[in-house]
Amino acid sequence: MSQFFRNFPLINYNFGTETTGALFQDISAYIKVIDDIKDDIAFYTTVHIQDYDRPDNFSFKLYGTTEFYWTFYYLNDDIRESGWPLPQQDLLTKAKLDYPHRSVITTADISKTFLPGHTVTGALSGSTGTVIKRYLDLGQIIIDSPNNFNAGENLTPAIDGVAQIADIIIVKSDVEQYNSVHHYENASKEHVDIGLVPAGNGTADYPSASGKTPITYFDRILAKNDSLREIKCLKPDVAVQVKSEFNRLLKG
Repeated sequence: MSQFFRNFPLINYNFGTETTGALFQDISAYIKVIDDIKDDIAFYTTVHIQDYDRPDNFSFKLYGTTEFYWTFYYLNDDIRESGWPLPQQDLLTKAKLDYPHRSVITTADISKTFLPGHTVTGALSGSTGTVIKRYLDLGQIIIDSPNNFNAGENLTPAIDGVAQIADIIIVKSDVEQYNSVHHYENASKEHVDIGLVPAGNGTADYPSASGKTPITYFDRILAKNDSLREIKCLKPDVAVQVKSEFNRLLKG
């Protein structure tokens, strides 16, 4: 794959703290030749990336050579920005890495407490952790903790080791962060707000979620990965012409 850069212009570049520059390919060079045709259906076709397809072998599958793998990135903004889609079985691992914390749900008023950096302790579970962030509209407290918290137990915040007894809340539920709700959608798949409504006595309730679909962080990863599978690819005869013109322009 490194052969792709062989025609890029050379620039004098200082690596790290070096004071003497070295000649290196200007990988920021960008040629508009593909941008000029990528929205013209006469030049491309739409294909589906299967699990374990890589850019190089996908190029070979389409063109009989690995040389056109780079066109997928120039032709598809999502692939260029988000990367090649992962195999289905790798997505759970990605979700756990991206969202590794616990998500505690409560109907208590946490607008002025359980701030990021506060430590928390569950009265029954004995689990402890540090608050990472809060989502007030969903009643979520994201906690960096290796252990789960028990539904129904009291959760006490502490500041600099001092328990804030007046701010104790009750845990409604606890789930892995990647399995917690990111947002709700209506039948048209539009984001809808179900923000907590004050119910008195320092508590709040959720409005009815009837007709609304909870979308978890993992759901979003799955959907995004699936969206990356449908890509535009240059037709074989066009790909050859584009490669030739691309290299010609790079050489200037």
